[in-house]
Amino acid sequence: MSEKVKKFLNKIQKEYGNLPEDLHVTRKACALVAISGGKVIMMEEPQIHHCPLFTSLFSYENLDKNTIEKKFDRQVKDWGMFTCKRHICDEKIIVPFGASEMIMYALRRKNIDAAVVVCEGAGTVITAVEPGVVQGIGAYMNGLFYTTPIPDIITNLQNHNSIVLSPADAKMDQAEGVMRAVQSGCRRIAVTVRGDEEDAFYKIREIEKNKNIEVIILAVCNTAVSEKQAEIIKNYGDLAWACASRQIRDIAGPSALLQIGMKIPVFVLTGSGLDFISSYSTDEFLMRKLNSLKNKHYITSNKFADGSIKINMGKFSVFLYETEKLPIGTDDEPDPLI
Repeated sequence: MSEKVKKFLNKIQKEYGNLPEDLHVTRKACALVAISGGKVIMMEEPQIHHCPLFTSLFSYENLDKNTIEKKFDRQVKDWGMFTCKRHICDEKIIVPFGASEMIMYALRRKNIDAAVVVCEGAGTVITAVEPGVVQGIGAYMNGLFYTTPIPDIITNLQNHNSIVLSPADAKMDQAEGVMRAVQSGCRRIAVTVRGDEEDAFYKIREIEKNKNIEVIILAVCNTAVSEKQAEIIKNYGDLAWACASRQIRDIAGPSALLQIGMKIPVFVLTGSGLDFISSYSTDEFLMRKLNSLKNKHYITSNKFADGSIKINMGKFSVFLYETEKLPIGTDDEPDPLI
């Protein structure tokens, strides 16, 4: 747990006398948000004032405390997030190039054996049988920094053939989650890791080496990562979501083989990452093109460019084209980048 999160928890404890038994700390616009009893009880000052994804999903042009609280109120009301009414399984695509969407497709097409993700009220979750669980958990999930057990969520996940790493305390430990997946017989595993979880990247790669397995690391929630953390993501990750991070764009972006999207890019950093995202398309041309990417840079965009070819990813039509260097930006991106 980072010092920033510890200080935030201490602030909650000071204001309420103790930490609520039901408490979940997430983040939006680089502002930590505490939710208890299905309500926002504390929030930092947002540092990001515009996010194209936030506008697309929730129709709010500006990011501020008011719109962020409304966003979480909608998530509680419509999807039961942070409560015992939590929706667990769903296959509807929400974010065109979201991590949970890609993992769902990879599981469905058996390109991976299992996924290790996190869910509020449950902590680290391992799922292998029902792809919709990953999407149900992750479709609207922001970074999760602290959580306490919600028994109904844990039971519901277990009823959907998922393993909750530590039901007693809803612990979040992605490296332990990967090990549990290995112990369950899985050999090709996708895992989401927050960009600030430096040790997790090292531990997971050590498990991969010692157990002779393949792990695809999806680096998520990367807004405000440090230069050091961006270097770790570049060197140890397979895919990296740019979020509102200047460092990810400047450090991981130029070394990417493929950039997916422009407003909030996803950088594919390794051959394993390319193989993983191939599950997200039924387009044979994309499959062939991915095999020839080794020393080239490609981008997918919803905008036509000279030399581009229309392909399908998920349920979306995009254009794939070769470019001299990455990243490629757009006017409509998170503001400011930090």
